[in-house]
Amino acid sequence: MQKLTRRVALGAVALAGPVLTLPRNGRAATWPDRPVTLVVPFPPGGSNDVVTRLVAQPLSQALGQPFVVENRPGANGNIGAAQVARAAPDGYTVLVSGNGQNAMNHGLYRNIPYDSRTAFVHVAQLASLPNALVVAESFPARTLQDLIRMAKEKPGDITFASPGSGSSGHLAMAMLMRAAGIEMLHVPYRGAAPAITDVIAGQVPVVMINVDIPLPHVRAGRLRVLAVTSEARSPLYPEAPTVAESGFPGFSAVGWLGLSLPAGTPPDIVTRLHGACTRVLQDPQIRERFAASGYIPGQGSPADYARFVDSEIIKWGGVTRQLNIVLE
Repeated sequence: MQKLTRRVALGAVALAGPVLTLPRNGRAATWPDRPVTLVVPFPPGGSNDVVTRLVAQPLSQALGQPFVVENRPGANGNIGAAQVARAAPDGYTVLVSGNGQNAMNHGLYRNIPYDSRTAFVHVAQLASLPNALVVAESFPARTLQDLIRMAKEKPGDITFASPGSGSSGHLAMAMLMRAAGIEMLHVPYRGAAPAITDVIAGQVPVVMINVDIPLPHVRAGRLRVLAVTSEARSPLYPEAPTVAESGFPGFSAVGWLGLSLPAGTPPDIVTRLHGACTRVLQDPQIRERFAASGYIPGQGSPADYARFVDSEIIKWGGVTRQLNIVLE
């Protein structure tokens, strides 16, 4: 009787074993079998949002399920990023984040509700892009050197806008002010769109912002680009010099963004999403649309992207300490 009972028990275990492992393996094998949410931790209208909407439909086509964009702004992206970090690691909640949430915020905030090195699996870098130093057309400065001269004549009198405290625009401008030995008053906005609106209206004369955002207004003659923060000139504004060309050799402050999943997401899902991103970013139509907005498509493996994030945390941590910028 004991042997029979043992055989029955072993048979039950043998039957139960595969059943216990099926749910996880099954989820990875069939992912996605329902809509996927792309969480943008900023308001609509900024570069993060624009790039996400450019790739959402192609990703839907590549993977056979809707990729729905959801904006969850607040605290320089920390709120949306923290929500994704807490989400189920099943591949259905994806963070579209940049150097702010993944790197800068680690040095800017004393307490951050996640650690991007451990809270996420970094999947793929989508794009990189520089900032542009932009002024209202009525503003008298025609070059970066003009702006520096004006700022030195009236320290703290000239205001500059950015998409928010701790944004790449804010830190790029802080780096420039330190390099030039000038003082200007920072006016942070809740996103790129309202910042540009107020510069056009003359409420704030200067803004440091991602190169794609002011493009239609520059073409319409409402705004003027004094310089860009990349090492090479932007194809969007070939007549605008780089900051490095304008007297600050080696200056570079380039933004980037990519896809991340909650830690613990099955590797098969990570691999499948990365493969879809690679195909989308290689599509000639997507590359053409990226080029039209000044975006440089990302590349590399998930491991490459994770190493890049780690290096950016070190880089921007040094910048925030050097500039003594801390946000509560």
